Formats: sequence, structure tokens, C-alpha cells
Amino acid sequence: MKKSTKIITAAISLLVAAAVLFIVLLNSNTSAISKESEPVLFQVEEGQVQSDVLDKLESEGIIKSAFFTKLKAKTSGYTDTYAGYFELDKSWSSVEILEYMNNRDNAAPREVTIMLVEGSWAKDMARTISQHTTASEEKLLELWNDKAYISLLMEYYDVLPVELLDNKSANVLLEGFLYPDTYTFDIEASEKEITELIISNGNRHYNDYKGKIAASGFNHYELMTLASIVEYEANTDVDMRMVAGVFMNRLRDGVKLESSVTVCYALYTFESWEDCERESPDSPYNTYRYEGLTPGPILNPSVRAIEATLDYDKNDYFFFIADVNGDGSVHYQKTYAEHEVVRKELLGY
Repeated sequence: MKKSTKIITAAISLLVAAAVLFIVLLNSNTSAISKESEPVLFQVEEGQVQSDVLDKLESEGIIKSAFFTKLKAKTSGYTDTYAGYFELDKSWSSVEILEYMNNRDNAAPREVTIMLVEGSWAKDMARTISQHTTASEEKLLELWNDKAYISLLMEYYDVLPVELLDNKSANVLLEGFLYPDTYTFDIEASEKEITELIISNGNRHYNDYKGKIAASGFNHYELMTLASIVEYEANTDVDMRMVAGVFMNRLRDGVKLESSVTVCYALYTFESWEDCERESPDSPYNTYRYEGLTPGPILNPSVRAIEATLDYDKNDYFFFIADVNGDGSVHYQKTYAEHEVVRKELLGY
């Protein structure tokens, strides 16, 4: 009797251990792929059954395990499948994805509205577009560096200056000319269709200020280059005009711009803005090493930054520093000695 009791107890313990292990495996394999938000567009084709959809989700790296997610689907009751595009996120668990895709209303419409943020790099714009449409991030960047294609665009759009084709140091040739705005794209629009919509929009705005550029003393490419640096350095309209004035003073007197934001573009990949302060790459985009403007724009500036650069504040300042640890306000100085004092007060070094 005692022996049979021991066997039963051992069997129960084994079953409990197996059940616990299974639950651990189930939860682990249906947790989110990523801790950070990473939007992704996923297509469910007409006639696809849920099993095939989950296999595809796994193959595209959106869920960890199709097998365990199928088990979750059965136990949670999320077994419906609807055709269409779904804007998912890799920070969602399998259950969250199942729940979202189980609702027909969550299928994305044929057209999507995307905001391309002022001051964005081209590579970030390409990533944003690819997350909400079928366009490829890699193909967009290839297109934006394609001299033959860009030359063809130049025949139709005055906003693209010929000088950009000569920039051998640019990370992306069209950097500076991908107009930041809110766009509506067909979800299956090609990379060329998307590019031409962005460029044509920028061309319309260019017509509003191209006369001012002609009278500025800069060519269009130079003006957009300076405006992009101003955009990165300042937030408010007032500070943009002030910062532009500081840079104009330095350019006039042959003083290096010494803008850390240009180092950010030279690095192109960095952990924090402090890397841009510490490092000094040998790049023509490093304005601590090289005098004058960078070879081209370092981002895609807003109309505000362009207008601030055209209508810069005529001041006597040669230095400025932002209170990054406080309210973000920008402080201006005439001499390096003054600049050193303010920097130590604000940044502690």
C-alpha cells in the first residue's frame, strides 16, 4: 500500500513538474520578441488560414513560436483570420497580436497617413515609411542614393540642386530634400511613387522661398546645409534665428562652426549626444576639424529652419550653449571665455 502511494505521489509530482515546465515554455515562447517598440506592417492574404498566418509571423520575426502561439489561440478563443494589412509591433506578446488581428476593424485601410518628422535623417524616414507601407527601407535608401534616378528627378523638380550629385561624403544624397510633412500613401505604393510624392511636395514649398535664397548670398545647396545644422541645434523660431546669426558670424570671419550636431552626422550611429561631444572623426562633416559648411545637409530641415536661416538675427555672438540638463534654453556668448564660464555652470565641465 505504501509502495503504491509512493508511486502515485511520484507520478503526480512528475505531472505537476511537467505542467509547470510546459506553462513556463508556453509563456516564454509567446512573450514579445522585443522590449522596445518596433512597428511592423504584416499582410494576411485572402484565403490564408490562421495556422499559415502564424507560421508567417514566426518566419518574419514578429512572434517567437508559431507552435506555442497556436496553442494560445485555441485556449484564448482568438481563432478568426481576416485578410488585409495589420500594423503590429514586435513589443506585443503573441496574445496581444492574436487579439489585435482577431478584430476585422484593425485591418489597415488602403491608404495610410504617415508623419515624417521635421529634422529627421533620411534613414529614419525610410524606416518609418517601411513600417507602415510595403515599401522597403533598403530600397528607399538605395533609390535616394541613385544618381541616375536623382538626375531624372532634377528634370522635373527645381527643388533638387545639381550640387548634391557631387557630394561624395553624404550618407544619403537626397538628405536635406525629403520634405518633412504628413503624407498619405497607398499602402502598396512603390518606392519611386513615395519618393516622387515627397519631392513634389517639397518642390511646391520651395517655390515660396527660392527668391529669398537667390538674394541670400548662398546657393540653394549651401542654404539647405546651413538650415539643417540650425534645425538640429535649436528648437524655437527665436533660437533658430539666433543660432543662424551665430553661424553667419563664424562663416564671415573664417571661424570653424564647431557644431557637435555635425559630428553626430559624421558618426551616423551613436548611443547618445555625448558621443558627438567626445568623439572627433576625421570627416568633412566634422566642423571641429574642417572650416566652413559641411559638404551637404545633415538632416531634412523644416520650413521654419529654412526661413530662420534666410532671416537670421544679426547679432554679435560667436558661441551658444543649450541647458540640456535644465529647461533646454539656449544661452549666447560673445567670447570663448564667457562661453567657458556658462558651460561649466550649465554642464559642470
